[in-house]
Amino acid sequence: MKKFNLSILALFIVGFLSAQGKYEAGMNQAFELWTSSKKGESIALFERIGKAANDNWIPIYHAANFLIVESFETEDKKLRFEKLKKAEGLISEAHKRSPDNSEILTLEGMLYTGYVAADPGQYGMAYSQKIMELHYNAIKLNPDNPRAKANSVQFEMGTARFFGEDMAPYCKKLKEILPLFDTQKSDVPFAPSGGKKMLEETIAQCNG
Repeated sequence: MKKFNLSILALFIVGFLSAQGKYEAGMNQAFELWTSSKKGESIALFERIGKAANDNWIPIYHAANFLIVESFETEDKKLRFEKLKKAEGLISEAHKRSPDNSEILTLEGMLYTGYVAADPGQYGMAYSQKIMELHYNAIKLNPDNPRAKANSVQFEMGTARFFGEDMAPYCKKLKEILPLFDTQKSDVPFAPSGGKKMLEETIAQCNG
């Protein structure tokens, strides 16, 4: 009986490691597709992985994140809203899989920023307060989350620029956030870690 139990345990461990290996290979492939400018294929693969790993928020987070990034890069207004709407559904599912998650709240803030960017007249007043609250709650959950802090300040910065305010105080805040990207730590494979390059570009514009 003892040998039988050990055999079952060994088979379970082998199966688990095999599944983990497939997950890691799939995630790495999805990121490689994105960097190779095969963006649609990348997002589709993240979604497939998310369906297979149906208790894991990470793959659908990345699918939603890249859809939002694409929305900012798309000129076609209808297509922008299609990408944002799809990202919205993925973020809703991510919240179910991982409630009270600072990274998901931050991403949701970016989602609504995407709506504002696509149509400021329709969504500017409707979503501005919501965006600030999402970033505030994300920072409250994790005060060391550099994406939450950077996105929060950058949104405030955009609003201040619209009203012709001085950018210097916001630039100072952004410079103070930058070191957080180098100290962030996570034991979760493929956890969100980006944003530093974008922040550096914004700071460079401040300096310019």
